[in-house]
Amino acid sequence: MVLPGIIAFHIFNGSLSNADQAYPLLVNKVLPNYLLGFFAAVLFGAVLSSFNSALNSSVTLFGLDIYKSHLNPAADDLKVVQTGKRFGIVLALFSMTIAPFIAYAPAGLFVYLQEVNGCYSIPILTIILVGYFTLRVPALAAKIAILSGVILYSISQFILKPFVFGEAAYPHYLHVMAILFVLNVAIMLLVGKLSPGQPRPLPDAHAVDMTPWGVVKPAALLVVGAVIGVYLIFSRQR
Repeated sequence: MVLPGIIAFHIFNGSLSNADQAYPLLVNKVLPNYLLGFFAAVLFGAVLSSFNSALNSSVTLFGLDIYKSHLNPAADDLKVVQTGKRFGIVLALFSMTIAPFIAYAPAGLFVYLQEVNGCYSIPILTIILVGYFTLRVPALAAKIAILSGVILYSISQFILKPFVFGEAAYPHYLHVMAILFVLNVAIMLLVGKLSPGQPRPLPDAHAVDMTPWGVVKPAALLVVGAVIGVYLIFSRQR
């Protein structure tokens, strides 16, 4: 996903005004004309596949985690499936309605998606890391971190940035995500300090072989080294 953008940046000397232009211009430059139609068909199929996967996942989450768990616990499987289908239709129509308006995103579709993903990615990352490295932070802290992360990030990016400070004077969304990550970690640790939970070790069901891979550390170092190397090579100012 990253390398085509890096290649496009160097081919076009960083002159593209919008990051969304990188991939189509790169394809148009390197792909023979007789394959353009074939490539368009492949790309269209990939888009439909991704959309269907996201839609199915959303319907499953709604049906099992919201409808079955909270709205109608007595519902049988058929009722859950029927309700999920209706939710999927509404969600698909809503998605197709708002999709054309994303073209007006100032920095392009990719940057817009990355910025919006910060609403849930940072709270989830916070919960996972705190859960890994602490034993007495209770489940309440995770619920508070989810709410605080989503609410604070939404206020920052969709209220303070456009209406209070302005796009030019406001920090980059990655900096905002870093600040909120530290803040969410502090909130979870504070909740764990005020209301510590009891460590509950999870028993091993022995369903799968958990023997560590013999070369996991060298492989991890190789991957990390490759990422750092790519960053150092391509981050030089032209």
